Amino acid sequence: MSSETPQAGSSSGLVEQASSGLGDAASSVQGKAGELKMQGRSKLGETLDQRTTQAGSQARQMADAMRQTGSQLREQGQSGNKQMAGLVEAAADRVENLAGYLQRTSGDGLLHDAEDMARRRPWLVAGVGLVAGLAASRFLKASSERRYSGRTLGYPSSYMYGTGGNGYGTRSSEPYARTASEVT
Repeated sequence: MSSETPQAGSSSGLVEQASSGLGDAASSVQGKAGELKMQGRSKLGETLDQRTTQAGSQARQMADAMRQTGSQLREQGQSGNKQMAGLVEAAADRVENLAGYLQRTSGDGLLHDAEDMARRRPWLVAGVGLVAGLAASRFLKASSERRYSGRTLGYPSSYMYGTGGNGYGTRSSEPYARTASEVT
């Protein structure tokens, strides 16, 4: 004789059905997440391809402008200008090489090359990150000083600093107190 009651048997069947349904839902969600991940990578790759091609064409234009500058410096004929022209033309060659790389490399190839470089030279990546962080912090500090240097919560400075008619800003004991000359 079985010790299971009819209710216990039906409840274990419901649990099995629920767990089976949850497993199906989980696998469906995982499949959908995989599809979305692939679509996202595809979209990122396409966008990166477009952007690198645009950057490559802009770099080519810049290299052409640098070459024109170099030729103008050479035409001036001074020895200092000839040396500068050589430097400008060498820089234009480097920019041209970068432009060619950007235009011929796919987005996936570019990401792969960046990952390889980061693995081979982690100190370089850390250094670039440090320099970028310092530059960003200096920029934010400078912009916040300018933004907050003149802020008086919308009140004119005469409300915060009594001028008393002598032109010297002496701090008032009350933050927004008016001087006697302002009231009359």
